[in-house]
Amino acid sequence: MTTSPNRSIDFLIYTAKEVECVHGWVDDHLGSAGIADEQPDLDYLAEAVADMRRALREFTQYSDGRTIETSVEIEEGRGHFFHYTFKAVPEQRGERMLCEASRSSDPDEGDRGRYRVFADDARCTLRVELIEPGRPLRVVP
Repeated sequence: MTTSPNRSIDFLIYTAKEVECVHGWVDDHLGSAGIADEQPDLDYLAEAVADMRRALREFTQYSDGRTIETSVEIEEGRGHFFHYTFKAVPEQRGERMLCEASRSSDPDEGDRGRYRVFADDARCTLRVELIEPGRPLRVVP
């Protein structure tokens, strides 16, 4: 484990992690739309992101000793993980909800409910809340 030397490097690490994440999303969306192969400049961007990753991968803690990133399994044994990079400087104390989404399911399973992911940037914790499926709606004549 290597600790960042100062807050300026903390911000650089956080920003690089965010750029890497956004690049992954953009690359996935362009690829699924069949656009990525037509854009050679995207290769240059991918190389720059890889360079940033290599330059900063040794850091595992911010300068204040907090961990930089973590992952949490949404449901044990289902292989669905949520990855999160904690903010370099926490903007608020306590938990905040990051997302709410449908729980993963096989086609024959039907509705399995939803989940919510909460983060506390100051304490560097992630928490998952599983929500059971609600009653089906019925049509009222």
